[in-house]
Amino acid sequence: MESATQTFDTSIGEIVWDHGFTDPETADRMYEVMDSQRACQLYLWSLPIVGQTQWRSAYRENFADYRANSWVLAQTYEDRLGILTVNQSSDYFIGWTNVKERAAILEIPAGVVVGLVMDMWQRGLTDVGWFGPNTGTGGTFVIAGPETPRDAIPDIKGATMLQSETNNVWLLARFLDFEGQPPVKEVQDGVRLYFFGDEPSQHVIPANDTPSQNYQPRGLRYWELLHEIIQEEPVADRDRFFMYWLKTLGIERDRPFTPDERQRRILEEAALIGETMAKTMVYSERLHGVLRLDGWRVIIGGELPDAFEHTQRMRDYDLFDPRARFTYEACCSSPRMANPAPGKGQAYAGMFSDSGGERLYGDRSYLMRMPANPPAEMFWSMVIYDADTRSLIYTDQKKATIGSSATPDMVINEDGSTNIFVGPEPPVGWEENWIKSVPGRGWFPYIRLYAPSAAWFDDSYTLPQVERVEFADIDAPSSDVVDLTKPREAEPALVEPWI
Repeated sequence: MESATQTFDTSIGEIVWDHGFTDPETADRMYEVMDSQRACQLYLWSLPIVGQTQWRSAYRENFADYRANSWVLAQTYEDRLGILTVNQSSDYFIGWTNVKERAAILEIPAGVVVGLVMDMWQRGLTDVGWFGPNTGTGGTFVIAGPETPRDAIPDIKGATMLQSETNNVWLLARFLDFEGQPPVKEVQDGVRLYFFGDEPSQHVIPANDTPSQNYQPRGLRYWELLHEIIQEEPVADRDRFFMYWLKTLGIERDRPFTPDERQRRILEEAALIGETMAKTMVYSERLHGVLRLDGWRVIIGGELPDAFEHTQRMRDYDLFDPRARFTYEACCSSPRMANPAPGKGQAYAGMFSDSGGERLYGDRSYLMRMPANPPAEMFWSMVIYDADTRSLIYTDQKKATIGSSATPDMVINEDGSTNIFVGPEPPVGWEENWIKSVPGRGWFPYIRLYAPSAAWFDDSYTLPQVERVEFADIDAPSSDVVDLTKPREAEPALVEPWI
C-alpha cells in the first residue's frame, strides 16, 4: 500500500501530496509558479504590440503637435537613435493612424519609396511604393479596421483596399535617391495621409535630432503600456486565453491597472525573465532553419521553417517563438520583407558571434571583408547595433553604417571587396571604413540588401565572417585600392521593378 504522503523532487522544488491532496505549502507555491510562468509567456506574446505602443508613446511625448496621421521625418543619426535595427541609408516617414471611426487614405506618389503598412501586432498588410502593387508608379490605399463603420469606408476607383485586424495602424515610408527618378524631397512632398471625409493633407514633423525609444521598456512600465493598448483594440480569437491570464495578473479591459504587491512583484520579475528569454532566442539561436550556408541568420524570411513571416500564420499554428525573437531584435514586416524575390524586396541577415564562436565585444577589434559585387540592385549596407538596445551603436563618431549609399568615401579594394572595421580605435588609413565600438558593450551586425539579386537566394554570394584582429597589424591602404581622388561613378539608373 502506498504511503499517505508522497514527495517528489522537481525543477520547481519539492512537491508534496498528502492523501492525494496537495499540502498547503505546495498549493501556495503552485499558484506562484502558475502566475510567474504565465507572466513570462505573456511578455513574449505581447512584445510586438508593446513595442509599437512604446514607439507611439515616445513620439507623443517628444513632439507636442504629434497626432494620428502625422509623419515624423527621421533623417539624422540622432533621429534614429533608440529605434530597433533601423537603417542609415534612407530618410524615413514614420506614423500611425487610427481607423476605428473612419477609414484612412494613404496616397503615395511615383518615385523610389520603399514603404509598408502594418497592424499593431506587426503583421504586414502591404508594401507601398517601389515594391508595392503599383511598382513605383504611385498609388492610393484605403485602410479600414475591425471596427470601422461600413459607411466610413470609401470606394475609390483603382485604390488598394487594406483590412487591418487592429484599429491602430502603423505606416512607414523610406525614400531613396536614384538617377532618373524623382528627387527625394519632391516625393516626400507628394505623400498624403488623411481620414475619409477630410481634405487630402500632409502633416510632417521633423525629428530635429531627437532620439525616440521604440524598444520595449523594462519593469512595470512594460505592463502599463500593454494595459494601455488593450483598451484600444478588439480581442482576436487567438488571444482570448492570453487575455484571461492577463486578468489574473490585474490587466484587463475597462478596468484600471492597479496591481497589488504580489502582482507587481510577479510582473516586474517576469519582465526581466521574459526579456532574458527573448535575448536568448536572439543571441543563442537553436532553431537552425534560419541559417545560411555562410552561417549568417536570415532575420525575416517566410519560406524558411523557423523564420518570422509577415502574416504570422502557418497552416496549423500561429508563430510564437519566431515572432517574439524578431520583434525583440527588430520591428515591422511586410510581404516583400518576409518573401523577397530577385530584384524585388529586401533581404536581411545578422551575425551574433565572431569566426571563433565568441561574442562581439566593444573593447575588441574586428574585420569583415565584404566580397565584391554584393547582390543588391538598389543598395547594400552593414549596420552595427548595440546588443542591449538593439538600436544603432551610440558613440561620438555618430556613425553605425558602412555601405553603398551611406558611405560615399569608403575605401574599396582593387578586387572590388570592402574592408569593414569595428573597434574602439580606428586602423590607420581606414577611417572611412571604420565604425567605433564601445568598450563594455556588445554589438552585432546586420547586412541589408535592397532589391536582392539571385546570388542572395542561391547562397552563391558568401557573406563575410567577423574576424577578430589587431588593428596595429593592419597595413594602411596602398595602391591596391580604388583611387578616391577620381570622380566616383554616378549611381546606376534603377531597373524598373516587376511584380
